[in-house]
Amino acid sequence: MFELPYLEICAEIFDKRFKNRVLQKVDIQKEKCLNVSIVELIESLVGNQLKKVWREGLSLRFQFKNYAVLEMSLSVSAELHLIEQNPDAADFGLLNLYFGSGQILSVRDTQELSRFCLKPVHENVPDVFSKEMTSEYLIKLFSNTEEEIKQVLVDQGLIRGIGGAYADEILWYAEISPFSKTCKIPLDKVKVLHKTIKYVLLDAIKETRKLNALKFNKADPDLLMIHNAGKKYSPTGKPINVKIRHSTATYYTDEQALYV
Repeated sequence: MFELPYLEICAEIFDKRFKNRVLQKVDIQKEKCLNVSIVELIESLVGNQLKKVWREGLSLRFQFKNYAVLEMSLSVSAELHLIEQNPDAADFGLLNLYFGSGQILSVRDTQELSRFCLKPVHENVPDVFSKEMTSEYLIKLFSNTEEEIKQVLVDQGLIRGIGGAYADEILWYAEISPFSKTCKIPLDKVKVLHKTIKYVLLDAIKETRKLNALKFNKADPDLLMIHNAGKKYSPTGKPINVKIRHSTATYYTDEQALYV
């Protein structure tokens, strides 16, 4: 899964690089990765100017002049590549978008798990940066479930935009154990968590912007203080613990309060 800060910067880069350029050609290797036929994809996009690129949840969206929208949901095995003046280099990409002036956006995915959706439906679930993502929303959401807090944060059907790595970062900064029952978290801590979510993600975007985003994938480990296999201690000097469930690693410290 691509984390939000990386997606935000990729959207900025692609919007600046490809805005107002005509999409001249589309190559896709596997029709199973599409929600429509390859023919419909080509007919909807080719020959149209790209007007806007933005992040939506944990996906990228590309809107064209004819109002067609292509959504990219990138798997953990995916890589994004910008290719200049060398079309042959993009031949093995799972999806290749050929823009004017010989510029190509290539999505490479050895496991072929990424998905591309033409005309994605509008989601009623709030994005993490949307105006609907209020402390009141979190309070109501949390009061109705006994799920562990990390599982709630990464559930894209409840909140769109938080991946596993930054869920660990957010919960450490908020001093809440990822294994806390959501409904048991005190009201004042929920309000702290609401502020922490935006603080951590906005700071990560700021730091990611300083890097060459297309030279790394998903989440740069150097930006992660807790969810980082290369670190043994938190910024406060406490040992970082790792628990693996269903092939998913959770990083935390004993500093974080457990609410059960």
